[in-house]
Order: sequence, then structure tokens, then C-alpha cells
Amino acid sequence: MATDGNMTRHVQLLVALVATELIRPLMARADSVARIVSVTFFILVGVAVFRAIFDTQRLRQIGAALGGTVIAIGFAGILDPSPPRVPMEVLMNASTAAFFVFVLSVIVGHVFGARRLAMDDVVGAFSGYIVIALIWGRLYAIAWTVVPNYFSVSPDIKWQLDNWNTLHALFDFYSFATITSIGYGDITTTGPVTNNLVWLEVMCGQFYLAVVVATIVGIKMSQALDSSSRDGA
Repeated sequence: MATDGNMTRHVQLLVALVATELIRPLMARADSVARIVSVTFFILVGVAVFRAIFDTQRLRQIGAALGGTVIAIGFAGILDPSPPRVPMEVLMNASTAAFFVFVLSVIVGHVFGARRLAMDDVVGAFSGYIVIALIWGRLYAIAWTVVPNYFSVSPDIKWQLDNWNTLHALFDFYSFATITSIGYGDITTTGPVTNNLVWLEVMCGQFYLAVVVATIVGIKMSQALDSSSRDGA
């Protein structure tokens, strides 16, 4: 995990994730420029991930392969914008989800394998919670791309489905609302596949919070006890 000399690395990862989600809906255009900017932001997130958690050559190689696939598909879609778009969108979202799954597995592995945790590591664990929501955001986008009638979307926000950037921002929003069990009701599932995705995300989010938070508390308590033992020795 991050050492005291790398205290800002997971903060950089968190900032990159949040900044991407904040900026994406502002690019409410489906043209090539907007897509290039989106791919560029993914590259920035990838750089932050490499700096934060890919601390071995093997992790860097796997991360580079998964991230490079996303970037290649993204630029392929820019160079060939002609319809049909469904296969390209499914590949793009599936490869992005795979990259985020790998990122999450590394974050969880670091948390469970650590003997001591710094505040930066706690920030990394929080970033993992955000990554879970981003994974499901891509899965929802795939489901809508393949079977649009599996979602019921309020007419007030339905316009966002017509744009590449706002569509992904909308399903990320839906994913965050789902994982936190808020459920505003402006998007609802109407098919068995999307229904299953919803309850799987809720269960995964709750499990992550319960297990990871308990692990962090346990490690912190162990550190406190070790410090007390040394002070009393």
C-alpha cells in the first residue's frame, strides 16, 4: 500500500474519478471532439490508477493491457463513427467495466493484505466504493444499449440518452443512487436482467462497506494496541 512518501497518490486517484464524473455531463455533445476529451479523461484516470495502486510489474502489465483496450476501442469509435453503434458501445462499456473490476480487485487486495494503514489507504478504500458504482454504471449502459425497454426513464431526463457523454453520466448517477439505496425513481428497471443487476449492486455495495470498513477498523485497532504496547515497554 501507499507509504508516507506517497500520501497523495490515492487522493489523486479519487480526484481523477470525481473530476471525470463531474466534467463528463458538461460535454453534452456527441461529436468527435467530445469523445476525444472523454477518452483523454479516461487516460488521466488510468495514469492516476497506475501511480496509486499498480505497484508491481505484473499489475502494471495487466492494467496496461486492459486500459489500452479501452483506449483503442474508444479511438476506433472516433475514427469510425458510422452506424451501427451497438457493438462498439457494448465493447467500450464491457472493456471499461473489466478495467474497473481489476482496479477494484487490487484495491481490495491491498486493504486485506495490509498490516498498517495510513490515511491515504483509507482514501483508496473509499475510491474502491466509487469504482463499484462505476462498474455497474457500465453494465447498466450495456443493458440499455442492447435492450432499451428494460429501463423506464422519466421524460424530464430522457434527453440525456441521446448523447454519448450524458448517457454514461446518467447511468453512473443511477448506479450511485442504487448502491446507496437512495432510489429517486426517475429511472426504474422494467426487465429481469436489469432487476438482477440492481439487487446485485446493492448486495455488493453493502458487502464492501461491511467487510472493508471492518477490516480498516481492525487494522487501526491493531496499530493502536501495538503503539500502546511499545509506549508501555
